[in-house]
Amino acid sequence: TAAACRSVAPADSTAGAPGAGPASTSAVAATVSQREAWLEAVARGYFPGRSGQLFFVPREGEFVVGRNPLYAFMHGSPWSYDTHIPLLLYGPPFIRTLVSGERVSQQDLVPTLAELLGTVPAATAVGRSLREALAPGTARPRVIVLLVADGTRADYFDTYRDVLPTLSRLRREGAWFGNAHVTSVPTLTAVGHANIGTGAEPRVHGLAVNNLFNRITGKSQAVYDGLDPGEMMALTLADIWNIQTDGKAVIIGQGGAIRATAGLVGHGACLIDGRPVLAASYSATGDGGWETNEECYRMPQALQAFTARRYWTEAGGTWLGHDISSPTNFRASAVFQRFEGDALAAVLEAAPIGADDVTDLVLVNLKGPDYVGHAYGPASAEIREELAELDRQVARIVGIIERKAGAGRYVLAVAADHGMPGEPKPGGRYYLDEIVRRIDARFTPGGGSIVQFFGDVASNQIHMDTAKMQSLGIALRDVADFLETEVPFAAVFTEDEVRAAQARIRMR
Repeated sequence: TAAACRSVAPADSTAGAPGAGPASTSAVAATVSQREAWLEAVARGYFPGRSGQLFFVPREGEFVVGRNPLYAFMHGSPWSYDTHIPLLLYGPPFIRTLVSGERVSQQDLVPTLAELLGTVPAATAVGRSLREALAPGTARPRVIVLLVADGTRADYFDTYRDVLPTLSRLRREGAWFGNAHVTSVPTLTAVGHANIGTGAEPRVHGLAVNNLFNRITGKSQAVYDGLDPGEMMALTLADIWNIQTDGKAVIIGQGGAIRATAGLVGHGACLIDGRPVLAASYSATGDGGWETNEECYRMPQALQAFTARRYWTEAGGTWLGHDISSPTNFRASAVFQRFEGDALAAVLEAAPIGADDVTDLVLVNLKGPDYVGHAYGPASAEIREELAELDRQVARIVGIIERKAGAGRYVLAVAADHGMPGEPKPGGRYYLDEIVRRIDARFTPGGGSIVQFFGDVASNQIHMDTAKMQSLGIALRDVADFLETEVPFAAVFTEDEVRAAQARIRMR
């Protein structure tokens, strides 16, 4: 139910913070309550076979990272800096001017946009329509645009308002929901985009992490392996609209990675009665071009020869003193944001959007804030430059949509998949290889490891060799207790605990 979806309150960074020294009785009670809230958020994000066996919550302001300097900051937790996201709707005469402090979730977007379309979302969707933002009337917008600013904290809209003139205007003139949160853990790109696109929770839609561990092959693999959207176990709103209009609606999905694009645009023609939709995602290989799954989607012609190499070459291979002369390094720059904007503008100009009364959907991931935030943090000069470029590209997108659909004929929604933590105190970065070494030193000092996979650091979970553990007489709770006391984490849950919590959610 909608109420159940909103019942989880991810950690408030101003209350109940663990690790604050001796606690009073009331503080202990609050800590117990907080653990239950964390456990429920993890249970909402758990999917069998895709999630791990141990799930941890770092202490506030701390996080686990690998050794890649492009990922010096790592989200994924239930703390507010990772869960508190922007959510705004704009588009007179369809959207009212409103400032709301009510707690809302990513899953509330699908029923809201479905109401604007005059349809209903899939039965797997939870949440509610944000009806207080909708103006009365029966007319339908010609275009609905959903922009997901990846890795964007809600407080960016205040901290960096001076470089966000367009987004600030949209916030003033539209409906701003200042208490929007992610309700499941981990807070990741694949998870958040599927939450937004389907209106379902990870325990249902199946996108539980960014990188899976396949126990059969013994190897990790990225979600949507082979660009296959079949891993998504729920229909997106785009899927519903594709079928309902028999492909007459123009549907465009575009993003900085397939784990973002597919979660918004859905299955396309890889769905019974589905038609191909325009969809592409950035490929961090070769010259940094665009890729798609041609069985499900159609590659926009404008992107077929559209590569990033020209952009980093014209920039001299550097940005603010950083090397961006490769398709991976390039992503952590505002030049990448301009590249994303140019690519989207080319697609929008070529597509017949807003040409008739069948509402078209433009579903876009803007990945720049995430990559820059990972590398330099949310208080950096780099993120400021990135957000300024993001705002310029949003203004450009709005201008194209308004010109093609007509003033007063479109709706724009802006949200984020997750936030980003700030710089921790010294010692607040835990390195995954060190954690694995400590586990092995404690439980398998004679050699070998009971850890099977810990490569997706942002997932805040560990895949364990349960067969080996059983042969050694080691329980998951033994390792969880060790991690809570020796690393230490704020909380560590076992898969059995998470499954039991998920069962309680189903019984509501």
